[in-house]
Amino acid sequence: MGWAALALLSSCSTLPNSYEVRLADHLSATGAKMYGAYWCPHCMVQKDSFGGAANHVPYVECDPEGFDAQPELCQAEGIEAYPTWVIGGDRYLGTQTLGKLARLSGFEQPAVRDEEPATSGGYSVPE
Repeated sequence: MGWAALALLSSCSTLPNSYEVRLADHLSATGAKMYGAYWCPHCMVQKDSFGGAANHVPYVECDPEGFDAQPELCQAEGIEAYPTWVIGGDRYLGTQTLGKLARLSGFEQPAVRDEEPATSGGYSVPE
């Protein structure tokens, strides 16, 4: 029973109605984008903050060697560091809390948590 309970707890954020899924879907629906690179540790932290909903995050891969890369779009947008969020035409550099992403994007559903990511505000600059 211990493993089953652990599996259930670890999959809570993958539920279709979880806060993380609803926020990621809202970000997508409102045109927000997270620009990053597959090798960027801060991007990984940002995606991990969404838990099982990371695949719902409106993510643009900027490194040409990354999966489904769109380096031309990143260059056209003037992306110089990762992660960079573009929400409502404004740029936000570095990892952001889920609560801050919700506020910036107008997501008005109650937050489950507003914890700082392990490297809050951190970002990576391509070499």
